[in-house]
Amino acid sequence: MNERFRKSKDSSSFSAGRARQFPQNNRFGEKNIQKPLNPRQVILDVLSTFDSKPSDPENLIDTALRAKKIDHRDRRFIFEIVYGVIRRRMTLDYVIDKYIADEPIRKEDQLYRVLRIGIYQLYFMDRVPDHAAVNETVKLVKQDPKIGRFTSLANAVMRNFINANKVIMLPDSQTNLAYRLSVEYSHPEFFVKRWIKNYGLAKTKQLLTFNNVKPAIFLRRKLRDFSRQQFEADVRTLCEPSSGFMNLYYKLKKSLLPENIRLIQDGLCTVQAPSSGWVVAMMNINKSEKLLDMCSAPGGKTSLMSELTGGEGAVCAGDVKFKRLLKVVDVKKQMQLDNVFPLLADGNSLPFNGYFDKVLIDAPCTGTGVFNHHPEARWIRTEEDIAKLSGIQQQLLQSASKAVHSGGTIVYSTCSLEPEENEIQVRNFLTENPSFVLDAPPSVIPGTYIDNDGFLRITPFEHSMDGIFAARLRKL
Repeated sequence: MNERFRKSKDSSSFSAGRARQFPQNNRFGEKNIQKPLNPRQVILDVLSTFDSKPSDPENLIDTALRAKKIDHRDRRFIFEIVYGVIRRRMTLDYVIDKYIADEPIRKEDQLYRVLRIGIYQLYFMDRVPDHAAVNETVKLVKQDPKIGRFTSLANAVMRNFINANKVIMLPDSQTNLAYRLSVEYSHPEFFVKRWIKNYGLAKTKQLLTFNNVKPAIFLRRKLRDFSRQQFEADVRTLCEPSSGFMNLYYKLKKSLLPENIRLIQDGLCTVQAPSSGWVVAMMNINKSEKLLDMCSAPGGKTSLMSELTGGEGAVCAGDVKFKRLLKVVDVKKQMQLDNVFPLLADGNSLPFNGYFDKVLIDAPCTGTGVFNHHPEARWIRTEEDIAKLSGIQQQLLQSASKAVHSGGTIVYSTCSLEPEENEIQVRNFLTENPSFVLDAPPSVIPGTYIDNDGFLRITPFEHSMDGIFAARLRKL
């Protein structure tokens, strides 16, 4: 990660300088003219906020656009560039550094933010004309009093890159292969080194490529209250045919916001990746069972667990953070899941002893298997986080071992690719807890998703899906 960073969804056509005016009535009933929204200024503001406090880009964009009227094309444009700049940050900075030799200028964070937006449009977006990208970038610099003196420099950087046919001369792979891949695919070098060591060069390149592709969005249909035939008739123009666990998953063909999909609003489906469904399948849920989802937010797995009990069982949905638990409450209400019981509780001190038939630990982790969904995570996570989170996961496993009754099952899961969070964690637990054994996965799970040790292991480089690990542990 470079020093500037420490300090601190679908490309669409956009015409430079396009202005829209939305009339509004003031308190005297007169028409006001709202100042035209500048999408690139919104992008710059969001990226500035992200640099000061990295967090979920979608939430930052939603906050920036709250109470603003915006054309759907501009909204897509903002999402594309915000996510794209965060995803391709290291590559963009490498390009900019080639045209700025002055070290003090390299420390001008705001200038680099603007240039990242500009270079991203030139190199990664086909539908933005070069002249529009240059003009709008120069305008952003000129209008900012902090960096206005660099207007000519910004213009020169953009035009020099165009004159070089937008070719990026990457570092020599013979000198430092990990650094070359880090720049080319825009990932921290320490992750690249880890993955080459653990998975080899070919799989690492596949993983890096997968992480930089815009992720697919899947809908999971509800099991009850709506037939498969009815659902498929309603989504036939929106989705590809069903797939995944119990054929519940449908890949969206178009980029649509969840709030614009009626079936989601009606509680007849939810957004969930197929990998998550196979984690729930590992539980082999039967009707009437008492289930615990220890880290339940945002509620996708909880809702599927609830439906699999047929309404006869019960699902206790726990989470340590109130705001996150509210998301589970929303899913419960929207999907009308009467047998879900939200619980605000620390997973390390649960008020249960031998009560549940089955417990799911969807443990906090580095999330390296879902970096394509969360490009910000690659810059937020550190090597130290792997050890820190491993300690938290160990505590959650010990807590779950007390909450499940004899003969019951724990399913331990992460969306991480790191052995310390997955198989090493499970083996350590089994060594320290001889009353538990590794149980065989249910036969409903395809063999291609089960490794030689009996773990559920879905990876981007083998299955072109979100990375997921899960182990089924039975209490004797």
